Amino acid sequence: MDSKLKLKNNSYVAKTPQETIERKYYLDWLRVVAIILVFVLHIGKIFDYHTTVMANIDRSLLLSILREFLLLWLMPIFFVISGAAIFLSIELQKTTKFIKSRIFRLLVPSVIVGTFIINPPYVYMEKLFSAKTELNFIKWYPHFFEGFYGAGGNFAPWGMGTHIWYLMYLFIFSIVFLPLFIPFKKTGASILQKASFPFENPWVLLTLFIPVSVVAYMFEKAGMGGIRMTGSWDAISYIFFLLYGYMIYSNQGIQNTIKKYSPVFLAGALVMTIFHLLSHFGIGIQIEGVTRHDITTGELLPLDRSMFSLVQAFRGVQAWCWVIALLGMAQKHLNFDNKYRANANESVLPFYILHHSIIYIIGFYVIQWHVGVSLKFCLIAIIAFAVITITNEFLIKRINTLRFLFGMKRNKPTIINTKLLNK
Repeated sequence: MDSKLKLKNNSYVAKTPQETIERKYYLDWLRVVAIILVFVLHIGKIFDYHTTVMANIDRSLLLSILREFLLLWLMPIFFVISGAAIFLSIELQKTTKFIKSRIFRLLVPSVIVGTFIINPPYVYMEKLFSAKTELNFIKWYPHFFEGFYGAGGNFAPWGMGTHIWYLMYLFIFSIVFLPLFIPFKKTGASILQKASFPFENPWVLLTLFIPVSVVAYMFEKAGMGGIRMTGSWDAISYIFFLLYGYMIYSNQGIQNTIKKYSPVFLAGALVMTIFHLLSHFGIGIQIEGVTRHDITTGELLPLDRSMFSLVQAFRGVQAWCWVIALLGMAQKHLNFDNKYRANANESVLPFYILHHSIIYIIGFYVIQWHVGVSLKFCLIAIIAFAVITITNEFLIKRINTLRFLFGMKRNKPTIINTKLLNK
């Protein structure tokens, strides 16, 4: 049963503020760890076998394996955490306030900052790398509005073709599925919360991978695998992960189950993932139509659509096992607070908005240097992290207009007690 509800006369009613649970610090830490891994993922993209735009001449098998591993579960767990945040949000108690918070936190930064500030340099660096322009950025910027990105043009509004897609999806899903999130006044429980109780059983909980696997299989079987350009998963799967996150955190029983059985799910995830990675890259296990790369050359191998559809279904169960395992381990080991947590958690959104474009700008110049892959990777990581952190800490966080544009709450002015000063 949800910790914000209690049983009274066979109905669920809201608890008093004193009875509600304390903040789940481990979700904040898990979000921070996840954004750092997204940062690593997007640097690794420059050296990955799969990359076709703005890539280093020499590719890295190790970084390709790391990216394939992270793509299995990283964005799924982001959506699960986002679903949890929806349930735990105080604003959800008032629908209009919740919608307003979604507009300010997701829509404003993704549309205004994403479209006009973040996406242009991202697109420009790709055009510059592919020698489709020789103009400097200032002169090229007006051309950003010519044609649509992904169709030969440049204009990438909102989440089109860039990492801002996550904020776009999250905003749309939050609004469209709001009726499933709102608690009924009589019972104090939402539709998803009422549906959550069978999943307190660990083996029933495991079955939640089935919808994701079915959707992944159908998209690939229909030849629509390209739809997974957003974080290696399709939008329908992300809807499931978001709803699952809400459902888990509306039911303390499911959270207890996850904490208890997470080692079992972790063991299963590790075994399946090792097999997946070895067969994907043909390291000791080569399956015709499934193995995607010749590890000696990095060359892409022929794909068997039917077999690869099964691979996508297999990714569904791996992702779900990783999500449960990581949530359980985080409950056990990361549920603490310190002086860094609040600042790091607040920095996640601006860090996410800034990171990919800055990585591209720095990466464009670093990959032209005559040094090894490892050094290039480290240089991009160090320089990009420093630029993002300095921009966030000394510019965005200190100017209320920028805080608003990047989805953060305004800093309240410090009120000075003049009576104390006069004493």
